[in-house]
Parts: sequence; structure tokens; C-alpha cells
Amino acid sequence: MSAAIIMKYSPLGFFITVFATYQGARNGMPWLGFLFFMITLLVFLPFSPLKKERIYLTLIVGAAGFFVDSALIGTGVYHASASSRWLIPHWFCPEWILTLWLNFGFALFVFKLFLSRNRITPVIVGIVFAMLIYANASRMGLITLQSPTILPLGIIAASFAIFIPVCAWLANKICGGQYVSEHS
Repeated sequence: MSAAIIMKYSPLGFFITVFATYQGARNGMPWLGFLFFMITLLVFLPFSPLKKERIYLTLIVGAAGFFVDSALIGTGVYHASASSRWLIPHWFCPEWILTLWLNFGFALFVFKLFLSRNRITPVIVGIVFAMLIYANASRMGLITLQSPTILPLGIIAASFAIFIPVCAWLANKICGGQYVSEHS
């Protein structure tokens, strides 16, 4: 199987990691998502062009996402449940959310073509996914949103409407104009 074909399957690794992250956090195993993330990285990175750039992008997005979510927690927009944590203190972003950011950072090489279509696409993606991710996490009992929930969801969506376009810009800056589809 060619590297290009294997790379086209990497979104499957992304979604499996997201599922494992939620289920692990929900069931008292906040480290499970990170384990799946590492497996995804080990499976797909060897076949990836721009290996160093993808690792760099993953770490930058992970660190920046950790900062954004820690700021949201610190300002009281939401609180992560104690049972969904492992090692990171309560005033910071929990491990499972950090894992989601690392996973997104690694997947950006694959998703950046879609996110780079125009200036509004990453804004819309940011808003939609913020609402889906945090409303779902609230329903699962992983986070508590302040009432009325539309206000914290709006703040998170606004944050993502800014942050996801920055991530797409970083992906293009770090990885250049190279896309997975160019390697088929």
C-alpha cells in the first residue's frame, strides 16, 4: 500500500482517537485518549511527508489549545470534572482536552486543504465544532457550563472562531502548500 493511500486513512485515526478520548475521560481513564493518539501518531507519521513539521505543528497547536482552554477554565467559562482528570491540576486544561488539541494539531496536515478554502471556512468550523464538542462534553458530565449554557458556549465558539483560523494559517505556514492529495 502506498504512503499516499495510508495518509488518506489518517482521518480514521483522528476520529478513533477522539472517540477513545471521550470514552476514556467519561469512564475514569483520562489517559486512554492520549494512548490512542500516540498509536495514531506512530502508525501514520512514518508515511507522512514533512514529519518534523507535523510534529512541530502538533506541539504548537497542543500548547496553544492548552492555553486557550486553561484561560476558559480560569475565567470560569466552564469547569472540568475532577473525575475526568489524571495529573494536571484543576486550574489547567485537563488531559483529555489537551489530547484533543494534540490530535487536531497532528490532523491539520490532512484537514488544512479544506480549512484553507476561504477565510470563512475555518471560522464556521471553529464555531460548529466548539458548540458540538463542549455541549457534548457537558451532556457527558465531563464539564460544567455556567448557566445559561448559551453564554459560555458563545464565548467558547467565539474563541474557536479566532483560534481555528490561526491553526489553519499555522498549518499552511509550517507545512507550506503541500497537501495529502498531492501525494497520490
